[in-house]
Amino acid sequence: MRYWSLLVLTIFALSASSAQMQDVPPNHWAYQAIRQLIREGLLEGYPDRTFRPNETVTRAQFAQAIARAYQNLTARIAAAQQRLERLTEAPITQPAPQPDATRDALRQLQQEVEALRGMREAVDTLQRLAQEFEPELRQQKLVVEDLRDEWQSLEERVRALERRFARFTGEVHFGSVGTHSFEKRSAYTLNGTEINPSGKLLQSFASTHEMVLRVNQAVSPTINARATMVFGNYLPYVRAASRNADIFRANRTALSVRNTDFAIWEAVIETPLELFGQQFQATVGRYPLKLSRYTFQRVEPDYYLNLPHYRDGAHRVDGAKLDATYGALSVSLFFGSNWGSRGNQTALFPIYFANHNSSVSAPADQFAGVHLRYRTQISADIPLEAGFTYFAAGLGRNRTYQHINRTVENNVDRADVLGLTLQSQIAEIPISIEYAQSILWRGDSRAVGGKNRAFDASAAYRFSDRWDILVGYREIDPYFVAPGNWGRIGYLYNPSDIKGSYLITNYTLTDRLQLRFTGDFYNGRRTLPFNQGYQGSDRLNRYMLEARYQLNERWHFEASYENVRWEINSLAFGGNRGKPEWNYLTFRARYDLGKDIDLNFLYQIIDANGKGVPQLSGGPSPTGNRAGVFAAQLGMQF
Repeated sequence: MRYWSLLVLTIFALSASSAQMQDVPPNHWAYQAIRQLIREGLLEGYPDRTFRPNETVTRAQFAQAIARAYQNLTARIAAAQQRLERLTEAPITQPAPQPDATRDALRQLQQEVEALRGMREAVDTLQRLAQEFEPELRQQKLVVEDLRDEWQSLEERVRALERRFARFTGEVHFGSVGTHSFEKRSAYTLNGTEINPSGKLLQSFASTHEMVLRVNQAVSPTINARATMVFGNYLPYVRAASRNADIFRANRTALSVRNTDFAIWEAVIETPLELFGQQFQATVGRYPLKLSRYTFQRVEPDYYLNLPHYRDGAHRVDGAKLDATYGALSVSLFFGSNWGSRGNQTALFPIYFANHNSSVSAPADQFAGVHLRYRTQISADIPLEAGFTYFAAGLGRNRTYQHINRTVENNVDRADVLGLTLQSQIAEIPISIEYAQSILWRGDSRAVGGKNRAFDASAAYRFSDRWDILVGYREIDPYFVAPGNWGRIGYLYNPSDIKGSYLITNYTLTDRLQLRFTGDFYNGRRTLPFNQGYQGSDRLNRYMLEARYQLNERWHFEASYENVRWEINSLAFGGNRGKPEWNYLTFRARYDLGKDIDLNFLYQIIDANGKGVPQLSGGPSPTGNRAGVFAAQLGMQF
């Protein structure tokens, strides 16, 4: 009976050893899995330092492997619990600052718990195998318990300890962005703004600053409160923390520095709540909400300055969220409003229903919905996760907005979004499928109920520990305007009216040099009349090559080249035909000045040419547009 395939996937927790892969050739299907487990110190071979991957493994031998795995996991959890006990028993003097030694010990414990959390999928597999091999395990006098409960208890105790050490944390950032043109030929940046065509750097130079302050405080043993405040002129500079993906109707004037603003970025109370006999975890206040890229995900506001709290893709909304678990089913109910999510200078989180050439005329103000997630096993080694999302959004009573396209204008008072997702892994190949619809309503009638769907399917494969690839296929209808964030091509966000394939491949050349290639290959959807949208003869391709290099512990470098090409053969752009082309060459450097402080530099060259299609010229000039962008940033965490 051959159990080696399950053995490779599940026996990750054996004692560390220096076993060598003497009898596993590099072209063997299990080579990379075994190599990774050895490197992590989680797998050992036979006493003669071999693995014998093609030999039959008896039930008794496999049961022994399961037993050792459980013993190893139990030991790791026990060790974490002991460290937790020592930290819990340590005296805490308030308001004296937390000692560095205690803070470092807590951080190490957090890392250990996070590592254990990452093994949940493997533990699920072990639990199923333990049921099959229960007679053999009983003979070894091993009672297999559900380790997931142990982990949950450990996580809760760690969170409680974190609340005991409640303290202010935060970060400070100073940034500078400047643009210049070549030969007084402007362009649009990847933020979608126009570069000053004067050719002079200091005529479009801006300096930004921002301080983020966070506080986390336990109200009671079960109730926790946390808040994040933002001070600075960065949000007024970029106008909002969310970008409008409809670049053809967005404000493309140059960004400028405005007055310093204060905003409450996040402020929530988290507490258990019992409703109708069911236990919920309630989150009330201004809380983060993010679902999937085709349903609800924030488009980042800025390409050039890197501020971590803008990179999570979550909107902050005022309202409440209820989470509950029924066995393998997780349920989230949410409702909220973003009408009051404003600073003195800025609307913080506008929720745009938009793609790159179609949108609703105003951000949604309020919404409510449900998100379901169900996890199961098709077989012992094929997991399945299914997700369902549905929410409705609107502007409020007695107000309407419009759905705007080059050919469609309809008054709308509500927008619904439906999303379905499937994720699985078959023969070590992760598979993901997503389907979504955006349905716009006027009263009880659909204002836009067709040509409003999105479909995406992808699969990934790891050839080795250095090389992996993801390939996919997507179709985006022209009127699909869900407030998601499904991609970027040049300065166009959320591309639509297209169908075709894409791929992403990563290769680690050395421990210090990593490469990534991204390719998008699309044709027009051909769902609109011949003079109103992309047709089957129209093509859109994108190629992007990225390289990351670490010179030493302090210096980190990145370089990327992006090329976007169209072939317009239809009358979709007012009868203009041609082969527009955009090019972006970007260099980044980061220097670590010390613990929690770094300095970043960026320079980008933009060269765009409409080649007969003024609407795709990449800038205000109907022909060629060339310019550069420079950015520098100093950041510190405390």
